[in-house]
Amino acid sequence: MRFGIAARLGIVLALSGMLSAGITAFQAQRASETVLVDSARAELLTSTRVLAQRITQVREDISRTLLALARHPAALAALESDDPQAATQLATLLALPMAANRAYFQLRLIGAADHGLERVRIDRDGDALLRVDGDALQEKGHYPYVFDALALAAGEVYMSRVSINRERGSHAALGRPAVQLATPVVDESGRPRGVIVGSIDLNGVFALLAADLPADFLLYLANSAGDYLIHPDPARTFGFDKGRRVRVQDEFPATQAVIDGRSSESMIDSDAGEHAQAPLVAAFIAARVQLRTEEGAFILGLARPRAAVLAELDPLRGIMLQIVIGMSLTGILLAAILARAITHPIEVLGAAVQNFYDNDQAPALPVERQDEIGALARRFAELRTQIGQQLAELEHRRRELEHLARHDALTGLPNRALFDDRMAVALASARRDDGGLALLFVDIDDFKPINDRLGHVVGDRVLEGVAARIRQSIRESDTAARIGGDEFVVLLPGIASAEDARVVADKIRAAIDRPFMIDGGELAVSVSMGLAHYPQDGSDSTTLARHADAAMYRDKAEGKARRHS
Repeated sequence: MRFGIAARLGIVLALSGMLSAGITAFQAQRASETVLVDSARAELLTSTRVLAQRITQVREDISRTLLALARHPAALAALESDDPQAATQLATLLALPMAANRAYFQLRLIGAADHGLERVRIDRDGDALLRVDGDALQEKGHYPYVFDALALAAGEVYMSRVSINRERGSHAALGRPAVQLATPVVDESGRPRGVIVGSIDLNGVFALLAADLPADFLLYLANSAGDYLIHPDPARTFGFDKGRRVRVQDEFPATQAVIDGRSSESMIDSDAGEHAQAPLVAAFIAARVQLRTEEGAFILGLARPRAAVLAELDPLRGIMLQIVIGMSLTGILLAAILARAITHPIEVLGAAVQNFYDNDQAPALPVERQDEIGALARRFAELRTQIGQQLAELEHRRRELEHLARHDALTGLPNRALFDDRMAVALASARRDDGGLALLFVDIDDFKPINDRLGHVVGDRVLEGVAARIRQSIRESDTAARIGGDEFVVLLPGIASAEDARVVADKIRAAIDRPFMIDGGELAVSVSMGLAHYPQDGSDSTTLARHADAAMYRDKAEGKARRHS
């Protein structure tokens, strides 16, 4: 059977159309996979940073609880006397945070005398809280969390190494991963008389934090040497406690740079070694502890199965298959009628594939045609639109996570990390232009009584109101940030004189002095402020902050003196 030119050209064009369709689908899938994996790595890195920030907040909350207990008169009374009433009062106080927060295994008051004898102790035993007393109290002076904590100044907190708890009679904590936080109890002369020690359930804390993560996210935590403390496979944790080493750098070699301190983060597409059969997309960061501790930095990581990331392409693969079939059938039908009629649309589609993600460079698709080519072009445009929408959604989620990582969730103000960046930029500009700037510390007076008397909801309303009034009182070029519970800081770049800075501070104070309307009632709030000026008070952020902080505490002391006079 002899084929004419038209038939042979039709067959060639039909085969070319099918090949072009296959290449189109292949390139689109490869490009989509690359974008999805890159976006997943970025999302994991942002999620890891947010998780690290939440861990820091949990640690700060626990530290504040320990400091409050150490400063309570009952703690010193229980150490300085054998009065059972003082011990009972402190035991009642220790039980309160343990009842509210299951992260505590134990809370103890340990004396500096008698070889570190426990004076008051509350243990978690299953779902119950148990007060341990009498002969069951033990000597703990040989533990670092006692003798190292006793060497600290008042207000400082010590953190032990993370380890398996082997302390005899520790009830729920026995044989469980735990970390000890401790702070000294000092008398009026400043001499340490004992320590308040909290034993924290490592797995419990991280299980609570991980509950908000997507179900397919995998959580990793290692110490500064890389030994796993938390792993999706519990058998691989605390290998050093079992006479072997199971380390993150052995499973993810790219994390060695993070452990060595050569990098603060690492984004990984792990498809070798033990992950050859089930590749992972992962992100790890070095999370440093701002406490007195021998632990150093922790290596925190999140991972996600690569298959789960690429599963988001499943709906698009069906569309790609329809496109391949449509292009093939259209090529066969039109090649039999007129070879040239299909060559141009195929060239257009090929150019569109080459510029799949660049609508400005891609040629216009013939979507207005009322034939197979038009239908194919419309399906291709639909595919490009759907992928573009998914990428836009991923970008939106990434920006939201970045915003959460650099802003305070309650007030919407920049947090310490973002403020430090802007402070560095402002100092560099002032040095370059031989200019000036001012740093203003703002602290709400007697905020804890507001929380204790009116509740945390009202306290949050006060924080939001103070933040709003500070923001309304400064220029757009100024930066206001929340750096602690009731502490705010304002950066005033380009301030030429101390008087100009004082005008801004007076404006903020006047705004905050106006009563706040909360739930139909008025609430008066006052603040203490401290100013520092560059370059008069310092040439770096640390010196300026120290000067502003000292000025604020002077203002607070003067304010108290005025109120009591």
